[in-house]
Amino acid sequence: MHIQMAREVLVRAVGRTLGVVDRRSNMAILSHFLLEAKNGQVVIAATDLEVSFRGVYPAEVLEPGALTLPAHYVHNLIKELPGELLDLTGTENSNVHIRVGQSHYQLLGLPADKFPPVPEIADIKLVAVDSALLKEMIEKTIFSVSADDLQYHLSGIFWERVEAQNGYHLRLVSSDGHRLTLIQRALPESEEFAIEEGILIPRKGVAEISRLLGEEERVGLGLSKKSLALKADQKFLFIRLLEKKFPDYRRIIPESFAYRFALSRTGLLENIRRISLLSTERFRGVILTLGTETLEASFHNPEVGEGREVMPLILERGDPTALPIQIGFNARYLLEPLAAMTGETVFLELNDKDRPCRLMSQEDPDYFGIIMPMSL
Repeated sequence: MHIQMAREVLVRAVGRTLGVVDRRSNMAILSHFLLEAKNGQVVIAATDLEVSFRGVYPAEVLEPGALTLPAHYVHNLIKELPGELLDLTGTENSNVHIRVGQSHYQLLGLPADKFPPVPEIADIKLVAVDSALLKEMIEKTIFSVSADDLQYHLSGIFWERVEAQNGYHLRLVSSDGHRLTLIQRALPESEEFAIEEGILIPRKGVAEISRLLGEEERVGLGLSKKSLALKADQKFLFIRLLEKKFPDYRRIIPESFAYRFALSRTGLLENIRRISLLSTERFRGVILTLGTETLEASFHNPEVGEGREVMPLILERGDPTALPIQIGFNARYLLEPLAAMTGETVFLELNDKDRPCRLMSQEDPDYFGIIMPMSL
């Protein structure tokens, strides 16, 4: 194999594989990317057997061939090399020589025939969807996906097609067992997908989808029985669906709330952010005291100190004689949805200090968070 390729193009191509390769696997080749040169172009591919990427990039192919190389080492090197054009020459034992100017490096690779097969689009029907819309939905739900390996059924985002008055909508739901985030957007194209009962996409796969969505205005989205496919120009992403069943999230969402408080979103965000600066691994809880006209946010950490913030609120629904109500939350569970929401006014809805509450922007009722209180 012998190719010449623009350095910036190769940096971007290898950079796309970094979120896919698996450096912790017992299979060394899963930390590598496949470089295949043929027909005046280079194919770059990576997989961890759950998430796979394939991209086609321009290059001058002087001699066709293929090999695999360690993704992180190659990326770290070529992004620091001088010059605009790299010369890559493969050897019979799958090593590669990289030359530019007076710089010369040899990196150890592995044979291309040892690389796992990367899926093809083949017979998957692709439907063009708006990238910005899908990226927004992912970014507003990914933060509440469980990071606990033991909660396999919560380790992804649940995608579901729902029918509304103005047509089909796509709904994304995530939960880590302490909170739930739901977003719903009109997406007529979702009619093409048989996901009435929902599909569960792993967190890593969703994160890679979001990255790819940022590169094109529209992408092709397709679904098979076991995987989701995404096409953005000459870049392809394949994600194996999780087989675990997502919990019945509708049971978690209260049917009604006794109280509704209207607050400044930026004010609440800034107050809780300041107070949370005193938090530690052991002490993360913030106490909200909700009155008829004010909200007091307080925090006490015996290892650091304490703080108190007061801001105005409007009681829109509920019995004022039963106030104030004191309720505790993990500060991060409030900060993340508040930062993701838009608009100046948010609603905090609750029944009592022990049951789930709902946080929702006045401007966007189709996006909200359900948060479990902490014991005081």
